Amino acid sequence: MPETYLIRSARAGDEVTIKALIRSERLDPLNVHWQNFVVAEDPDVGRLIGIGQIKPYRSGRELGSLVVVPEQRQSGVGGAIIRTLLEQERGPLLLFCLAFREPYYAKFGFRRCGLRDLPGEFKVKYAVGTLVTRLVGRRLIVMQRPGGLPTA
Repeated sequence: MPETYLIRSARAGDEVTIKALIRSERLDPLNVHWQNFVVAEDPDVGRLIGIGQIKPYRSGRELGSLVVVPEQRQSGVGGAIIRTLLEQERGPLLLFCLAFREPYYAKFGFRRCGLRDLPGEFKVKYAVGTLVTRLVGRRLIVMQRPGGLPTA
């Protein structure tokens, strides 16, 4: 387990690993473009140990595709990725997550919101995601972070 890691913008050469990490966690594979990602890299071996992105949509932006490799979870890598992404954002952000992750994202200023608070294209995503997560016995929620908040 590396004691240090490098947070950087993704490069074209990271694309295959980014997509593999997303598949490994069964996350939404749509709207995945390496140019939107920030990654955490173990500089000793050049291996990606975490990823996250801001997904742009017509009606808003979403924090998504956050993955940290299992052996690095609970080490601060995910939080470092989120803080880096939030430093680049001034407007409101949405995120979709499993209900048990709500306290984690609340530390970064996200609050649960209702379906009526979502722009149209996000309502469709929420409806589809809810059906899929219920099939595996989980509960999906949507959270929002208002624009202009300082980074946690």
